[in-house]
Amino acid sequence: MKTAAFVLTVIFVFATIISPGQFGPEWANYHVLTCLGALTCLLSMPGLYMSSRTSSSTQIFLVLGFIIAMGVSEVANGWFGGVIASWNVFLPSAIGFFFIVANVTTAGKLKILAAAIVAACLVVDVEALCAYYGGYRGDTFLAYETVFAQEVVVGNFARIRGAGFLSDPNDLAQMLLIALPLTILAWRKGRSVSNSLTVLAPAALLLWGIFLTHSRGALVGVAVLVMVVIRGKMGTVPATVLTALFVFGLFALNFTGGRLISADAGADRLSLWASGLQMFKRAPIFGLGFGKFEDFEDLTAHNSFVLCLAELGIVGCTIWVALLVTTVMGLNRSIGVRDGAGAEPASKSKMASERQSLLKPWAWPSIDSVSQASNVALSAFSVQCRTGPRDEQMPTQWTAAIRLAMISFISTCWFLSRTYQPTFYLVVGVATAAIALSRRGRGPSNVIRWISYTLAIEVAAILFIYFVVRLRF
Repeated sequence: MKTAAFVLTVIFVFATIISPGQFGPEWANYHVLTCLGALTCLLSMPGLYMSSRTSSSTQIFLVLGFIIAMGVSEVANGWFGGVIASWNVFLPSAIGFFFIVANVTTAGKLKILAAAIVAACLVVDVEALCAYYGGYRGDTFLAYETVFAQEVVVGNFARIRGAGFLSDPNDLAQMLLIALPLTILAWRKGRSVSNSLTVLAPAALLLWGIFLTHSRGALVGVAVLVMVVIRGKMGTVPATVLTALFVFGLFALNFTGGRLISADAGADRLSLWASGLQMFKRAPIFGLGFGKFEDFEDLTAHNSFVLCLAELGIVGCTIWVALLVTTVMGLNRSIGVRDGAGAEPASKSKMASERQSLLKPWAWPSIDSVSQASNVALSAFSVQCRTGPRDEQMPTQWTAAIRLAMISFISTCWFLSRTYQPTFYLVVGVATAAIALSRRGRGPSNVIRWISYTLAIEVAAILFIYFVVRLRF
């Protein structure tokens, strides 16, 4: 049953990303994902409720709390029927999180799931590239954008997109950017041909797909990833300079399709942020209710935090931010712990230095260390197959790659309203599974610490948005 549940989880995640809807509207009548999800849920229940590995997961309780907060928000606004209506829309996005946490119980399964996510993204990416260059189903995989200059049309350009929840080019760019670091899990030392096929070629395709989405949010996300990787090697100042040069280079290559990133270009977005703050002031505790932002505005908030704050109030928004905070903190903690596991004896000063470097939030290992740790992981996995899951080791570099995937989402969600989309719950599910694998035998996280960080980040974000809006208007 465990194997069947895991296989169905992988199929469910793969099908969610590629979307059965891309094969035609008649597939909507088959309810493929609903039927697949129901069967996966049935087989996953024992793993979710009986495993001690997941019973203490902070993320599980936060996601459940977020679902409850969504229902409470509807009740607080006087619409009891809205509880079922909002859950009916949201649960298909969140259910993948529970499937992953329940069924990804070994490092080998985590690697398979990561490969499935990358493969699904590549399928959508290649289809979109065929549409862009060969006209294959352009109505499905292409969106056309008009460029204005002083309210005058100066041109238009095509942007690739996916189907389903990836039908917006920005959504596709975000998903491809999340998948990009996960390709590292396939790296194997001394296998140049294999690495070219399983890591370098997929990474190149993902990058080219990100470029052809012409997403300004993706440009920010790519810049953040470059900054993160370089900073771990060179320090803050050189990393900042090189990242700035890199961004200028992307502008020179027309990454955004001719659209600018400026205060004037983002005036509409800031106006939406201002509306979101006004909605928050109207209902600060429980918000206006799920999906109500567009009842007051023609567009969504273009910011996941603002959308959550306006619709679910301080209660729902705090839980959502806590989900981000605890996941990143858990990944950082897991990276710091795992590097010392099984290491050879060393001097205290050297061990302290190495530990400090690993605990840096943006530290990133070299390709040599990635390949070395991958071989160690493969050896550990072969031992696990003989002795059981408790002897398995979770490679630090895999956790670092998953942390980069989380960073990709965080850096892009600031410009996209993706509070409830499957993208977030898939990457959090993968991160939660990685944390659980890395934390076996350890005590629970420091509750006071992550609550303090959550509240501080939330207050800082609200103040930042408030002052940005005030300065603009």
